[in-house]
Parts: sequence; C-alpha cells; structure tokens
Amino acid sequence: MKQVIFLIFFISILVLSGCGQKPSEKVLAYQENNEIIGPEKDEIIGEVSDTIYDSIDRSNSEAEEIFLGPIEGLGEDITPPEGRYRISADMPPDGSPQSGRILVYDEAGVLLLSEIIDYSFTGSVTVDLNGSHTVHIDGLDYAMLIPVETQSSNDLSAGIWEVGKDIEAGKYSVFLTEFGFGDLQIFEKDKSPRLFEFLDTTTETAVEIELKEGQKLKISGLYSLSFEPL
Repeated sequence: MKQVIFLIFFISILVLSGCGQKPSEKVLAYQENNEIIGPEKDEIIGEVSDTIYDSIDRSNSEAEEIFLGPIEGLGEDITPPEGRYRISADMPPDGSPQSGRILVYDEAGVLLLSEIIDYSFTGSVTVDLNGSHTVHIDGLDYAMLIPVETQSSNDLSAGIWEVGKDIEAGKYSVFLTEFGFGDLQIFEKDKSPRLFEFLDTTTETAVEIELKEGQKLKISGLYSLSFEPL
C-alpha cells in the first residue's frame, strides 16, 4: 500500500513540475532531498509501536537460534526470547527460492515492523526483540531467527537500527548499494518521524541527513543503504 501512495505522490510532483506551477513545500522537500512530509508521510509510516524507542540488552544472553517449518496455512506466530535477531527465509529441502512476509507486533498488538522477504530485493530483516514481541511469518515455508552481534557499520540492510550502536552519529550522504525501491524512516522520541524515499538512488542523487545519538532508523524494502560520512 505505501508503494501505491508514494507513486501517486511522485506522479503529482512530476505533473506540478511540468505545469510550471510554483512548487509547494511538500514538492520542494522531495525535490531537494527525497523527503516526504505532510499527510502522505503519516499515511506511509502509519502507527508504529512505541517499543521502537526501547533499547534492549544487546549481549544476547537469552537469545537463541530458532528454525521454523514447514509453515502452513495462515502462517506461524512465535515470541522469541529477548535479543537482537536476523530473521530470514531458510532454505527449503528442494532448494527453491521463497518469498513471504515478516511482521513484528508488541504486546498491545501494535505493529513494529512489516517486511516482504524476497531475495530479489530484501533477503532478511534485523530487529531488536524485547521478549514480548510476537513475530508473525506467512508465505514462507521455512524461516530462521539467528541472534546477531552488534557491530557498527556504514552499510545497513532492512530492519531497525540504533544510532550510536549500529552506526555512529554524524552527517551522511545516503544512497542505495543496489537497485531497489523503499524508504528510510528516522525516529526520535517526542518528535515527528522523518521519511526519505529511495528509488535507484546513486551517489550523484544521494540523500543528505544528520544522525543523532539514540535515534532509531527503520529501513524497509531495500537490500542495503550505504551511509557515507560528509
């Protein structure tokens, strides 16, 4: 759904630009830095669980490897122990490629994360689970949750990341490492989230942002984003 909303927004920008009308604040924000603001931003981001602002114990002392399958019918729900996990499709016995959905909900049933797993674009998603999050998987025959260590990097894949732990604070030029279509959402407590769209972005058309300690980054629909320090 958010891809449809973005395409409508993108087409409207092209139409307004072609008609010679004075661009609005929303159009200027997108033209200058691929940022979506206003009602379109709120519609794309939707309601997000407040647990996105939580910081868990990254030692993974309670985390464990979990393998699921075969997953049948309407999918499978699981509540893993606290830890940081990479969730992906596991290789089925016949070796055939898989595609499906991974959703993470908090105790109140509010969505934290929703990601399509398709090896053409997004092969896995990385996220903190606090021990009460429910992971729902459907469309995949086999899946795995693997605890991952925290390592600071300037290349981040689909999932939720914390500035100061997974990437250093600072100013960055952000661009796609491979073709894709998705977004980067930046969350800071008591502030409105920010939303940046990526569509075949290169170093010549990169997005410039400033990351602050403690912010959470949510990357969706993309295999990887590269953050080059400015």
